[in-house]
Amino acid sequence: MASVKKFTHKAATQMLRHNARETLNPSNKDIDQSRTHLNYRISPEWRFLGKTQTDYERYKLRLSQLHVYKRADVKTLVGWVVTVPRDLPKEQHEVFFEETYKFLENRYGRENTVQAVIHNDETTPHMHYLFVPAVEDKKNRGITGEKVCANDLITRQELRCFHGDLQNHLNASGIPARIINGATAAQGGNRTVKEYKQERQHQKKQERVRGVFIER
Repeated sequence: MASVKKFTHKAATQMLRHNARETLNPSNKDIDQSRTHLNYRISPEWRFLGKTQTDYERYKLRLSQLHVYKRADVKTLVGWVVTVPRDLPKEQHEVFFEETYKFLENRYGRENTVQAVIHNDETTPHMHYLFVPAVEDKKNRGITGEKVCANDLITRQELRCFHGDLQNHLNASGIPARIINGATAAQGGNRTVKEYKQERQHQKKQERVRGVFIER
């Protein structure tokens, strides 16, 4: 299951630091800091002019190459969260994330990719993939002829196709992961990260209730 969220410039900085676990006293109570060492980066080390870049430096560099509207509400970063399917064996998790990363990088462009990290210190292993939403700019011909516009990229059509396209990629890669299932369709496909976490909390509560009922 995957969910997507768009971030303003102000929120982007915080999100990059949060994913890298650089935030002191994180607000996310699901994080088990004793397992944070199990997290790992899947995006490559970025370099520019022979110097290693931080994710934030790469993000800023890419923005400098694009036309960006001077408004505080402009979404300059987009993040997909892809959770490992429950029925996928643990030994398949690493290759699942590798192929999912390849799919995302190919879909949104290596030049736009900012950060991709795997979190194993929360309830379910998942990947955060963040990228700058660059699209063709027919009006303002800047350095690259592109602009930042998340709404032009993450459209309803994109949301409808995303799961199916990812499933096809995984099938072609020989990975037995079921991205599309009855639950995906019933839940309306893609959701926000907040909606996904609320659903997981509800599922846990229902499982505890059923457990108590069975014991009685």
